[in-house]
Amino acid sequence: MKILLGGIPLGCDNIGDEAIIAAVVKMLKASIPGAELTVATADPDTAGLLGVEVVPPFGFLDVGFNGFASVVERHDAYVWCGATGLSDYPHVALRLLEIAQKKCVPTFVWGVGMDDELNPVFFKVRGKRRFLLSIFALAGAYERFLRIRLARRIARILPRCKGVWLRDPQSAAMLAKTGFAGAKVAADSAILLSPTLNSKLPTLNFKLPTLGLCISTQRQVADLEGLGRMIAAVRSSGAKILGIPMNIKTDRALLGKMGVKCIPGTTPDAVMEAAAECSVVLSSRLHLLILAANAGTPGLGIARGSKLANWLANFGESVVGSVSECDWSEVERRVISALKGHGDWESRRKAAYERLYSRLQAARDEFTAKLMECGR
Repeated sequence: MKILLGGIPLGCDNIGDEAIIAAVVKMLKASIPGAELTVATADPDTAGLLGVEVVPPFGFLDVGFNGFASVVERHDAYVWCGATGLSDYPHVALRLLEIAQKKCVPTFVWGVGMDDELNPVFFKVRGKRRFLLSIFALAGAYERFLRIRLARRIARILPRCKGVWLRDPQSAAMLAKTGFAGAKVAADSAILLSPTLNSKLPTLNFKLPTLGLCISTQRQVADLEGLGRMIAAVRSSGAKILGIPMNIKTDRALLGKMGVKCIPGTTPDAVMEAAAECSVVLSSRLHLLILAANAGTPGLGIARGSKLANWLANFGESVVGSVSECDWSEVERRVISALKGHGDWESRRKAAYERLYSRLQAARDEFTAKLMECGR
C-alpha cells in the first residue's frame, strides 16, 4: 500500500521534526512490510536517508497547495504526523486533510501535539492591524474570532479522519476544549529512536561535567543577559558547555553569539550521541529533551508554551522557567546541581519509558491495523 506522510514543515533545518518523521517511517516499515512511503519535505536527501519517495512540502515555504490533490489521490492514505501542528500551524495541516478527504483518500492524524498557546504569528493581532483594531477596542474580539474559526474547522475536519492519536493526554484535553473530543493518546514517535553511541567529538574534554545547551530562536528568551550570566557561572564551576542546536541554522547562530561551541552534526543520531556524552541538557526545544532522554541523559526545560512541561511531567519534573520569565540564578543552581549527580533519574526514566512505550505500542497497533484496511 502507498502512504503519504506530511503536514509539518519537513526539510526546514529542524532536527526535532526530522526525528519525528524518521521514527514514523521506522515504525511503519516495521509494522506494514512492503508499504510504499512518501514524505512531503523540502529536503530531497530524505529519500536516500529514510528509503522513501519524496514530494514537495505542500502548504509550507512557497509551495502552496497546488498539486497536492493529484499527489494525494495516488496514495491509499494520508497521515499528518507529529510536531505541535494543532497549535503551531493548524491551518496548513487542516487544509491538507480537507483536500485529501475531498479526494476520498482516508486521512489520519498521528502523534501530533497541541500547546496551550496558539501560535502568536497566526492567532495574535500585530502591527498596523493591532493599532487600528485597538482604536475601537476590537483587538481582543478579533483574536477570539480567529480561535472560534479554528475550532469550527477542527470540528468539521477531524471527525472525518479514520483515526486521531495525539502525543500526550494534555494535548488531547486541549483539543477537546478546542472542538474535537474524539482523539486518542499515543506518545511522541521520537522515543523509538536510539543512539548509536559512535560519537567522535574531539573538541571537548568529556571527562569534565558537561551541559548540553539549546536555546531556540523561535519565541527567544527575553533575558539573554541572564542566560549569558548563567553560562559564565556554569563554566566557573568547572563544567563544559556544549551547544546542541535543534535548528541547524538559527539556533546555531544564537548559541555562537552566546559564545557556545556547537556540535558539527545535524541529525537526530548526532544529537543523541552528543547528549549521551553530557551530564544534563538545558533546552527550550522539546525534542532535545526527548532525544537526550532516549540517550539516558536528564533534561531541564525552558518553556515556550506547555509542551516541555507536558514531557517533563512524565518524569515527575517541571520546567525551570519560561522564555518570557526566567530566574537565571535559579536555573544556574539547578544546572550545577544536576551536573554533580542525577539522583534517581535512571529509575524514573525507565518507569516513564515503560509507560510511554506501552501507550505508543497500543496506539500503533490500532493505527497500523486501520491503515492496512485502506490498502485492501
